[in-house]
Amino acid sequence: MLSKALFTCYNPVVERLYWTNPDVYETEVEVKSIGDFRVTIDPIIFHPDEGGQPPDKGTIDKADVLNVETVEGRIVHTLDKPLENGRYIARVDKKHRLHTASQHTAQHIISGIAQTQFALKTVGVHIGFERSTVDFDKKVDWETAGTIEQGTMEVVTENIPVETVFNDTDVRSRFDLAEVDSDIIRVVKIGRYDASACCGTHVRRTGDIGIVRIPDLESKKEGTRISFIAGRKALEFSQAETSTLRELRKMSKCSTPELPVILRKALDQSKNLNKEVDRLQGLILPSLAGSAKVIEIGSSKVGIQVNAVSSKYAAKLAAMIANEIDGTGIVAGDGNIVINSRNLNANDLLKKLQKAVGGKGGGSSKTASGKLDKTVTTEQVIRIIQEQ
Repeated sequence: MLSKALFTCYNPVVERLYWTNPDVYETEVEVKSIGDFRVTIDPIIFHPDEGGQPPDKGTIDKADVLNVETVEGRIVHTLDKPLENGRYIARVDKKHRLHTASQHTAQHIISGIAQTQFALKTVGVHIGFERSTVDFDKKVDWETAGTIEQGTMEVVTENIPVETVFNDTDVRSRFDLAEVDSDIIRVVKIGRYDASACCGTHVRRTGDIGIVRIPDLESKKEGTRISFIAGRKALEFSQAETSTLRELRKMSKCSTPELPVILRKALDQSKNLNKEVDRLQGLILPSLAGSAKVIEIGSSKVGIQVNAVSSKYAAKLAAMIANEIDGTGIVAGDGNIVINSRNLNANDLLKKLQKAVGGKGGGSSKTASGKLDKTVTTEQVIRIIQEQ
């Protein structure tokens, strides 16, 4: 469920400047030290880590703001160096703020449209640096997500003011405002699309968001988690998608709408070819067992095959070699190794190989398998297991 920190407003006496003046990134503040490189400031220009939104970054005088959090009703700023009590210039990292404010405003629009048009209740929110998420109480398909994305972009292009209203409970909200334990209720209103109690940062107008994309859906118990991206990150995502599609079109020599059919056909062909390779490998296993390189370790015979079969058949081939020569079968390839032995300790041989080239795995005296950190040749395997 959503935390009450999303809309419970602490320390109402001290002004949160970013509520009413979200594009003020620099101002003079009164600093009070509370020890351990931590301070409180008035007015508050830095958003704390609360309500699913990460804290602002920036500086106070020459000190970097490492973290902003709510501690026992106060917004506390942790700095990289101490500051004495007094007045200083505080500067918010504008790029970071615009990112989080854009994501958070986009989330309000997404949640508002989802609730109004599809009766989807928002039950969780996370504002991230790469992607953000909204959790809904019901299942959402891609057609619905596409409609929400399109509707969100229409709100963005309308360039509607994002308003802050205080102590106005006579508004539509996704939450029961009667349950909010706070002296001040701040409601963020975006035209007819959304009105929600919130303590986060937002842009002044929806047009400031720029672009909103919904790239992923994830099923969550009875509901769905939608991943979304807003602002510059959404543009970067779209550019990366376009670049990928351009490369795929170039390789496939087709248009974008034709790509799914071409790719599906290629995947089906690959699947059929893999089945045929598996079938042929299964047929030639006896021949591979008979053609293994055989050496003697004391009175025991060891048969070796390297890069002959896929890992799927490695264990079977090792057993066939061991049976063929009444000794030990070693099969290696693609970083994997399998040993089947009738007279030598298979686990000891594996450890000897791993000691020489690295890797992990284990087994018993009869069978052992694992990974090798380096590609080995037949000659290298022989040299290693022959060493005293």
